[in-house]
Amino acid sequence: MTIYVSEISYHKAQSTFERLNSETAYNFVPVAEDEDSLSAAIKDNQIQAFIADIYPYTGALYKALPKGGIITRYGVGHDSIDKDQASENGIHVANTPGVLDNAVAEHACWMIGSSARHLHTAHKSTVAGEWAPQGGVELRGRKVAILGFGRIGQELCKKLTYGFGMDVTGVDIRPEEDFADLKESVGFSKYTTDRAAALAEADYVVLLMAVVPATKHIANTEFFKSMKSSAILVNSARGALVCENDLYDALQDGTIAGAALDVFEQEPYQPQDAAKDLRGLSNILVTPHVGSNTEESNAAMASTAAQNIITILEQGPDACANIVNR
Repeated sequence: MTIYVSEISYHKAQSTFERLNSETAYNFVPVAEDEDSLSAAIKDNQIQAFIADIYPYTGALYKALPKGGIITRYGVGHDSIDKDQASENGIHVANTPGVLDNAVAEHACWMIGSSARHLHTAHKSTVAGEWAPQGGVELRGRKVAILGFGRIGQELCKKLTYGFGMDVTGVDIRPEEDFADLKESVGFSKYTTDRAAALAEADYVVLLMAVVPATKHIANTEFFKSMKSSAILVNSARGALVCENDLYDALQDGTIAGAALDVFEQEPYQPQDAAKDLRGLSNILVTPHVGSNTEESNAAMASTAAQNIITILEQGPDACANIVNR
């Protein structure tokens, strides 16, 4: 049976998909991501399952797949998949939780460290022939607020606390008692549901929340004004958490000191306003959504996405723990 795979995902883990092709009864084939051509190919070739990267799907895909068909995300976030449309058409949607926690947490550490010591601007100026050393700050003792204290947030907390000696506050909507037994193993100084209080004292604010209606553009002008003027914003989750025009203004006028972004509302990045292109600012570090893009994480995402499909096809949806639209 042929399984379609986003060509972006396929090439990130080509050796893993090639191994799956030789070891299983399934043939994982790369395809272009655009919805119209993908949907036509699915219909023409009677494809039952598709492994999707971050490209958003809004309509035709859900009509093209048969009832009982499968879309599994190559990754954890699934806001690019319309779960309502999928459910209405009898399509199962799954993801790959747990396999990229370390990779994303490591990348967040590098963004925090680079921002603290201005590595991104120092590299650029030195390569350009300048010699312009700039003072930085040490991370030890600095306060971090991690907004979204799930698996990735807790993994990041361990690294920042036990690796760098930082003072971490976990912020989420779950009750405090849910975290009572995790303080020593995870390493947070405190946990709170009071986001405003955490923002007010943090030197670094890390976004690791899911995008839902209540969190879309949560990082806006009001949010930035709640932060210290010396603070740095780090977004390792989803671009839609940040109102990019408001962030531009906050960085330009000194409301906050800097930002480090691995994700954007539109990817590849396009400014929401041509006059407010974040890439033109000197106090921002940007990377092209590579937080989970490691050899180890890619292999694990490919294997888990494939196993989601195989499990649903061979054992039924109840046997797959990673379905997100039950």
